[in-house]
Amino acid sequence: MRLSTAGASDIGKVRKMNQDRYICNDDAKLYVVADGMGGHQAGDVAAKMAVDELNQTFSFKKHSLDPEKHLVQTIHNANAKIYESAKENSEFKGMGTTVTALYFTMDSVYIAHVGDSRAYLMHGKHIWQLTEDHSLASNEMVSGLNVPLKNVLTRSVGYDPQVEVALYVKKLSKGDRFLICSDGLHGNLSSQEMVHAITKRFSLADGCKNLIQSANAKGGDDNITAVLISVDEV
Repeated sequence: MRLSTAGASDIGKVRKMNQDRYICNDDAKLYVVADGMGGHQAGDVAAKMAVDELNQTFSFKKHSLDPEKHLVQTIHNANAKIYESAKENSEFKGMGTTVTALYFTMDSVYIAHVGDSRAYLMHGKHIWQLTEDHSLASNEMVSGLNVPLKNVLTRSVGYDPQVEVALYVKKLSKGDRFLICSDGLHGNLSSQEMVHAITKRFSLADGCKNLIQSANAKGGDDNITAVLISVDEV
């Protein structure tokens, strides 16, 4: 199995700091986007703690025998560390982060997900959203209504003592392309606009750049992060 990858992050046009974090660990075949929340620099702290926990754990251990177990356990560990840090430091009170992590084995991808960052699968001109947002906006009772704060997360890493991690598994096919992104991207671009920004004539790095430029052109009201993974051989 052979992958090509790229990632990029941008502060956007409104926010004063970038609280998104991402990793592309090609050696471990681990790719993560985290979108932090919280006042001051708390969101940045939470996002960094989450991606660091995943990166360090999967860099030093091989988890191909039970990737689901280890992804969930690592996110639970990150949740506990972020929650305890917020209890010990009043400036970090209420901090948390989304986490969408993709771990690749020889023939499959394992997706661990909390929050409203997203993972997409693209093949040819088709695109599918693989994850479900953990937000009030995704709730059928409020999604069609103009409800205040409907974009509030119903699940995040570090905000509560425990967190439920959603898991997805997909067999890989040659030509699959995966996009992991924060809501600063998918909140501004439709699925088809994303596909249009990532045409095959562009490199993956250019694709990330095009996605961010397109989201900024639509207002750039949040931090914007995109990670692209192409399955070149299975």
